[in-house]
Amino acid sequence: MSEKSIHLPIIFHFHQPVDNFHHVIEDVYKKSYEPLIDNIYKFSDIKFTLHFSGNLLEWFLNNKPEFIEKLKTIAKRGQIEIISGGYYEPIFAIIPYRDKIAQIKKLSDFIKKEFDLDVKGAWLSERVWEPDYPSFLNDAGLKYVIVDDNHFRSTGITEDDTLYSYTTEDEGKTLRIFSINEDLRYLTPWKPTYYSIDYLEKLADMEGDRIALLISDAEKMGVWGTTHQICYIDGYGHEDGDEGKPFIPAFFEQIRKNRWIKSITLTEYMEKFPAKDLIYLPTASYDKMEEWVLPTQIRKNFKRIRKSLKDDEEKKETYQFLKGGFWRYFLVKYPESNNMHKKMLHVRNALISTEESLLKIEDENLISKILEKINEAWDEIYKAQCNDCYWHGLFGGVYLQFLRFSVYTHLINAEKIIDDINSLINPDLKSYVYITPLDFNKDSKTEFIIESNLLNLYINPSDGGTVFEFDYKPKSYNLLNTLTRWPEAYHESKKLETKDVLVDRFKRNMLRLRFLHDDVTLEQLQTDDYYEFGDFVDKDFRITSSEKEGEMAIIEMERIGNIKDTESDEKNPARITKDIYVEDNEIEVVIRLIFEEISGKEDMLKHIIKNLKIAVDIPFFFNGDTNKFQWESKQVTFKDEIEEDILEPFQYDGDHFKAYDETYDLNLELSISGDLNSSKIIKFPIIAYAYTEEGYKKIYQGINITPLFKLEKKLEIHLKLKIF
Repeated sequence: MSEKSIHLPIIFHFHQPVDNFHHVIEDVYKKSYEPLIDNIYKFSDIKFTLHFSGNLLEWFLNNKPEFIEKLKTIAKRGQIEIISGGYYEPIFAIIPYRDKIAQIKKLSDFIKKEFDLDVKGAWLSERVWEPDYPSFLNDAGLKYVIVDDNHFRSTGITEDDTLYSYTTEDEGKTLRIFSINEDLRYLTPWKPTYYSIDYLEKLADMEGDRIALLISDAEKMGVWGTTHQICYIDGYGHEDGDEGKPFIPAFFEQIRKNRWIKSITLTEYMEKFPAKDLIYLPTASYDKMEEWVLPTQIRKNFKRIRKSLKDDEEKKETYQFLKGGFWRYFLVKYPESNNMHKKMLHVRNALISTEESLLKIEDENLISKILEKINEAWDEIYKAQCNDCYWHGLFGGVYLQFLRFSVYTHLINAEKIIDDINSLINPDLKSYVYITPLDFNKDSKTEFIIESNLLNLYINPSDGGTVFEFDYKPKSYNLLNTLTRWPEAYHESKKLETKDVLVDRFKRNMLRLRFLHDDVTLEQLQTDDYYEFGDFVDKDFRITSSEKEGEMAIIEMERIGNIKDTESDEKNPARITKDIYVEDNEIEVVIRLIFEEISGKEDMLKHIIKNLKIAVDIPFFFNGDTNKFQWESKQVTFKDEIEEDILEPFQYDGDHFKAYDETYDLNLELSISGDLNSSKIIKFPIIAYAYTEEGYKKIYQGINITPLFKLEKKLEIHLKLKIF
């Protein structure tokens, strides 16, 4: 007589961002990775499906060879399958087709080489799905994919229907789809094991083809909150039915004891049962992600509406069709994410052009040397596609400045390799400077990029004529890896002091011009809480000239705008020009302000000049140990250690500022000159308040230097930035 049964595939996902700190990965290894695999090893009769990002597998190979050997043993006895995905964990939706295939092949080949396993399944970073995925996944030789049950809801598929596998296609290329069980995901390891077993028992049926797919981040089993205690030390105690055993071994024992729970890998399930039906899924990610991606105000409303529908029995049917945002919108929500993404596309286009130049070369030895470098450059680009810092939700994401720095480092590394290749092709090319106008941001407006063998400068005329990227190539270092203090939905939490949460009105770019009252304080500038009297701060500047003179690149721009009187609504027209000169490791900026003198309005102009100042934003980012940052000025003698701290707000009368990042042995020096009555320099840190896995946290995002100048009818300011 047959009995009820259900299949339980268990999938664990192991991932660390590219260039995460060694000590962080070591801690996760001890708390989660090692004990989890040890338990899998002990329960040899239970099947598991595992996914590892390629860079983490490399870390294991280099640092924990015994871990790799244990995995090989488990693989040899047929207990596990390992699935593929992008080697460096990219979001497939935002990388080109060629890169998708290359990243999947790289990971699949690694798995075959190290573990002698044929890869059949695909892991989707953050479970981001788009309808064209079956084509490239099929082209990469993969047979199935795992998605959230959230992906199925808006198609009209019921919760019971998600207990089966489906097939989908794109361009006639098919792929099997498995749905992650949401209830199991929330039960393990947060409730004693009998909750999961009771839930599975309710799902089991006599047909015997049902599947409840349990998936978990490996880090959830030991690193999140108190899970190390729960999973491997204390468990939930005798009164909770686990006899005082830690959750992981207790859960595995429950599976072993209850024979109606069928342990299986996804490939085995595919071979045993056909798909229930053909299905087409809309663009989706997991439900929380679809909330996080929404614009901040909309996100607040969406969260409230979703909760009210989910908690109301009469409205649950409506909840099934409630859909949040679209993952790609993170590139709009956070312009810093868009900048990294578009730089990645820009650099890979340069690499493809370099590849094409090989067609003109006949020397086989030279071709071989260049091909090796091209492969190195591609790998740098693939590393920069790691998804973690392109978005923000429960974890730090884009707010983690060292991860953004990693992206830029790898992309600048790729640019340097391209420079090396070009010098091999053309040995006379020792140095160069180019100016390229292009729609870099893909927003239909033209940006200007100055590129040389030493510096890159990215200029956005339509956003106040500002600079939004400043790369020093010898150190693979973007000095404008700053983050704007964006408003977030969680900033309204009762756990936060309102005074601690600072937000910016304008993106933290270099050379942004502000017109403010003479009595504006350092604190008002730091909190961006002052009244703006000009219309130059974020408006269009017109490029009047872009040209090269020898080894120098020159961009000239202007805007004719208005500056408001402090006492009336009247405005006085003014013309501002910004000329940017880039040569070697120096940038010189000349800002000229000329007021239009209007007959009968002389007193208003005098009033404006008397009461207002012009401020120039010069934010910059150091990536080293903040305790080893140093600063100095020819006009400052430090009285105490607080004044010496570069992250402490400070102001002084002067025309010089110099900062040093000891970790990278990098100097940035600002010198001010011109026909000026006086100049003041204000310095403050850029600190964003973000939610991370460790709770609310203040995260350093850079330093802002703001020189201020008294107005005149005609004013000329010279700024020189030197990096060395």
